[in-house]
Amino acid sequence: GPVVSHLRFSTTALEPSNRLTSGSADCIIAIDLLTATDNRNLAYGSAERTVAVASTSQTPTGDMVYDKSVAYPDTQSLLDRLTVATQAVTHFDALAAAEALFGNTAAANFLVIGAAFQNGGLRLPEASIEEAIGINGVAVAANVAAFRWGRVAVANPAAFAAAVDAARPKTAPAVASPELLASTTFDGEVRRLVELRAGELVRYQNAKVARRYVETVQAVWQSERTITDNTAFSEAVARGLHKFTAYKDEYEVARLLVDPAFLADVQAQVPGGENLTYRLHPPALRAMGRAKKVGFGPKSHVALKLLAKAKVLRGTKLDPFGYAHVRKVERQLLSHYTDMVLRLAAELTTDSYSSAVEAAGLPDIVRGYEDVKLGNVEQYWARVRDLGITA
Repeated sequence: GPVVSHLRFSTTALEPSNRLTSGSADCIIAIDLLTATDNRNLAYGSAERTVAVASTSQTPTGDMVYDKSVAYPDTQSLLDRLTVATQAVTHFDALAAAEALFGNTAAANFLVIGAAFQNGGLRLPEASIEEAIGINGVAVAANVAAFRWGRVAVANPAAFAAAVDAARPKTAPAVASPELLASTTFDGEVRRLVELRAGELVRYQNAKVARRYVETVQAVWQSERTITDNTAFSEAVARGLHKFTAYKDEYEVARLLVDPAFLADVQAQVPGGENLTYRLHPPALRAMGRAKKVGFGPKSHVALKLLAKAKVLRGTKLDPFGYAHVRKVERQLLSHYTDMVLRLAAELTTDSYSSAVEAAGLPDIVRGYEDVKLGNVEQYWARVRDLGITA
């Protein structure tokens, strides 16, 4: 849940407590922007005296995790609320910056603390703050570095942004080959979505599956063009069809775990981290009564590589995992969704457009694994019925 801390500095013993009163804050450190902009917390700010430092990283609430229909508020609107309640606001994505600069997000909070010091909100000597980090004795070098980088974020925002951008991994995403898109006519955002997702589908299964995906989106695109210049329907289909096509089964988990790019990323974050053990809970073992995860150490990685190559069996009669209930449901969803969007495209009118866009976006409801996923599938079918679409 949300954590709110009061901290008061004083040169005398006359202050009654750490707790601040309304309008008395010199600085609001908004590590969680959503919590900071609650009316009760904004009340501590003052447009005359309060400066604020905010991380724009989006941390979902419990309701957002369990209910996809609960969306995170617009970041700019939250910053606007903070701006009204304070004198000045400094903001940046602390989690993303920490991930880029340090390879993990552990030091994100000290980036914000550094910014708070630099903009005058945290009126303590620099040496005292760094001394306190040393006394705490946890990740001292990284936290001191983060504190200093946070200062740079205020003192020289351009240099900070350039350093973060330079530190980000530049791994090129898999994109579809020109041949795969040769007969298509979509452009703009739809083309960008399809290029990325079709390329991923080649890696996920093969070019045949990717081509089927491209052809379906192209058919939707052509129908959409006959009634509107809007591309919301095609975009929703490009996302939803990919999600239902590339469901994460045993083959895909194995492929991702032995992917050279993933292993290289681990090496970069943990030098010498070669003997990896994966804690997994395969559905087959769960069905046999295994309640806890199993460790798959280095000796089992050969088996994972073989399993990744066995993706050619996916969806065939020789697929040993394809007989599980959840896998049958996943294939049923793909078949239904493909038929549904093609039918909606063929019957598309200006009056039916908005409902077609909503129907095309329904795959976003289906999240999680196993029982959680199956529960969300029921919500998917309920929304399909609510829209008056026959299964």
